[in-house]
Amino acid sequence: MSGQNPYAPPSADVNLGAAVDEAAQLMTAGMGARFLNFLIDNVLVVLVGSIVVGVVTVVRDQDAPSDAAANVAAFGTMIAYYVAFEGFFGWTIGKLITGTRVKRFDGRKPGFLQVVGRTAARFIPFEPFSLLFGASNMGWHDSMSGTRVVRVRR
Repeated sequence: MSGQNPYAPPSADVNLGAAVDEAAQLMTAGMGARFLNFLIDNVLVVLVGSIVVGVVTVVRDQDAPSDAAANVAAFGTMIAYYVAFEGFFGWTIGKLITGTRVKRFDGRKPGFLQVVGRTAARFIPFEPFSLLFGASNMGWHDSMSGTRVVRVRR
């Protein structure tokens, strides 16, 4: 008798060393890609937000949108855009075009609450400038949520 149970489930090596090495190899996105992401995503958010404001104005049968409706539509569009794209796919349209993705520090896809935290941090005044003064091309929305933007295309 060999001492092994013939009915025991098969075992697997769960050493996470390879995943850690893989995460370390992910290159942080450069300032150029980050700036292009910012431009593309903000143009899209403004475009979609303007369409939403126009639809709300027509539905409410008004001649012009109210300031409150425009503000709610603008903030709502921005929140929906970032939470939907980064939450489901790990990228936005800007990141897709530039070949970058949002990853956790360990290299995995960010969780829903991390994406919500990233999005909320974008509303901090002067937050876009944090990329200029942050370490290793990280903004406050990156460091506060435990995420980073990495290159996936070379």
